[in-house]
Amino acid sequence: MKFAVLFLFWFANIFAQQQFRNSDFGYSDDVIKVEESLYKFNKETKEFIRENAYTTEIKNTYFQKQTLESYFGENRLIGEYGYRYNPDFTIKEIEYKPIEGKFGYPMKFLFHYEKGKLRKMIAEGMQTTFYEYDKNGNRTKEIQKDLRNEVIKTILYQDYKNNKTYTKLNKDGDGTGTDFTKEYFENGLVKHTEFVSGDFKSETSYTYDAFKNKKSQVYNDNSRIDYNYELDAKNNRIKIAKLSQALPEDNSFTFIKITYADGTTSGSTNLDLDFIKKYDEVFREKDSLLQHYQKVAYSRKDYLSVLKGDEDKIEIQDSYDNNFEKVVQLVDTPEHSSLVIFNEVDQSVHFVKGFYLDDFAKHEWQDAVKLESPTRIYWVKNNKFKISFYQDGKYLQSSNFSIENDENPKHLVVKLADGTTYQIQNVDTSEAGRLYPLFKK
Repeated sequence: MKFAVLFLFWFANIFAQQQFRNSDFGYSDDVIKVEESLYKFNKETKEFIRENAYTTEIKNTYFQKQTLESYFGENRLIGEYGYRYNPDFTIKEIEYKPIEGKFGYPMKFLFHYEKGKLRKMIAEGMQTTFYEYDKNGNRTKEIQKDLRNEVIKTILYQDYKNNKTYTKLNKDGDGTGTDFTKEYFENGLVKHTEFVSGDFKSETSYTYDAFKNKKSQVYNDNSRIDYNYELDAKNNRIKIAKLSQALPEDNSFTFIKITYADGTTSGSTNLDLDFIKKYDEVFREKDSLLQHYQKVAYSRKDYLSVLKGDEDKIEIQDSYDNNFEKVVQLVDTPEHSSLVIFNEVDQSVHFVKGFYLDDFAKHEWQDAVKLESPTRIYWVKNNKFKISFYQDGKYLQSSNFSIENDENPKHLVVKLADGTTYQIQNVDTSEAGRLYPLFKK
């Protein structure tokens, strides 16, 4: 797992000319601890889950320790960064070490100064960066060399208007190539970037609010990412919404708890669905539909209908002609040709046999059969007698199940790795391609 080390390397390079202080990251001087949790919507579990958590411990406005946690299902990876300073409070060393799981490997970043200016940063076991300055003390050049002392990146600082307004030109190798990334800084903030790689070119523009929080990044194809914030009484960020119009599945929401030197706190790392609804149009619309449809009463069990169109287009509606496509999940069915629908309104499962077969009727509404199972698990066999399992709108890997003969020859016993035992009933007389309930043994 290289993410933590790569993140820290980028982190250290970006801020090498600064200190790791509250003001560099938009926190007020009396903040001593920042806890952040980032959530994204998980299509499989159909809920917002925490993907990352960060904790920053601060003393006298200087970062002391940062802990990064990343979550992958039930697994957790943890890494820790420690900060050490020189007597003049310039950064001396950043040490990274994995705490739990294979989250990178231990390493150090060492910072060397001459006359108050950073001259060299060593990423132990990776590379070394050298820094040059003009007579006014403005940085003019960075040269990154690998362990073989070969130049792998050249960065030029140009067009200074003052020490916070300039351009930064980033090129691989010795800087003679035509590919580059160019950043335009104004008052210490990146306002515009240009990226060129061969024939590909792109530009990005950035805007900020009055507190220097990024508000938007707009690309030259007019796609964009927008940021919205909730601030506490001291203008520290406690909620962040990152929204992508082109890729709404990439939207993320960060919730932050701030601890102050006097012991008071603001904000929370808990998920706040009201904040998400405020800014995420897709989620807000879906939530509104869910609440509306939950009030509908149906006179018959099989209340969903499905229409198969051209090019595998699927329409789904209820018996009152309400559009259900935004409140259902179409379940992956790799082992058979039937359509399985998970209805998020009432957490029910619906089924249309043979839907993906070429001869299934198109442009005709077909009833979807509502299924019921006391275990919420269903099984289906294909024409080759291979059995698949589904639970709550999710395909379950067959490798997680073992199947044995039952004392009743009409049935089969299904076992999970944890010892839980289920029963498939009447397997021989069951119809291929049709879902049946799995019973507890």
